[in-house]
Amino acid sequence: MTALRCLAALAAALACGTALADTRPSLCQAGETAIFSCAINGKTASLCASADIGPGQGSLSYRFGRKGAIELTHPDKPVPPDQAFSTAVVGDAGFAGDIVRFSRGETRYTLYSIIVRGQGERDGILVTRSGRQLADLKCRDFALGTGAWRLLYRAKLPKAEPASLD
Repeated sequence: MTALRCLAALAAALACGTALADTRPSLCQAGETAIFSCAINGKTASLCASADIGPGQGSLSYRFGRKGAIELTHPDKPVPPDQAFSTAVVGDAGFAGDIVRFSRGETRYTLYSIIVRGQGERDGILVTRSGRQLADLKCRDFALGTGAWRLLYRAKLPKAEPASLD
């Protein structure tokens, strides 16, 4: 019965146009939207977009660490999003989803949100160097914000090559 009440409350909120609060952990700053953000091993990974993101304009920034103790920021200095990130729709017979990719030197970071047949949704960050997997950091919870990929698509990022999860 409690589950039925929760579903009814959710349906009522959506019908009334009430926005549900984003409860994901985030390292995004004021004025940024968390496209991808989740907890990973006691830290937070966030991909943050400015409201004016578009082809060659606005900002897209990846941050990893803890509030007040950011360990990695990409890019280091502001550049148009299409110069620092790429994206692709990926999949095969066993999974389908979206990725966002960036590189720092020899290390490649692939943020992913996929649906695996028979297993459900999986979000995380794949870290590789010279074709060798260094880590597959799995998100504790769902990483995508409501309609978040629409912002990313608006930026018209170049296609990630290879357009695969690895």
